[in-house]
Amino acid sequence: MAASRWEYIRANAFEELAALGEEGWELVSVAANGNGGETFYLKRPCPSIREELTRSQREQALRTSGSGHAKGEAP
Repeated sequence: MAASRWEYIRANAFEELAALGEEGWELVSVAANGNGGETFYLKRPCPSIREELTRSQREQALRTSGSGHAKGEAP
């Protein structure tokens, strides 16, 4: 069985967390920073090669179509 791969990011504002959660990020730690605020550490699984290729192909198709929207999507 292959080991899980993760990607990590930091956020500096509590207000960012809801949007990051919608993108699949999971909060794993919170630490006080030197400015009296907090730093939030998040992780999510790295996309599989299949997911990454699909995303890359979709972005390329949107760029080459010139419309910026996938077929069937509202402008």
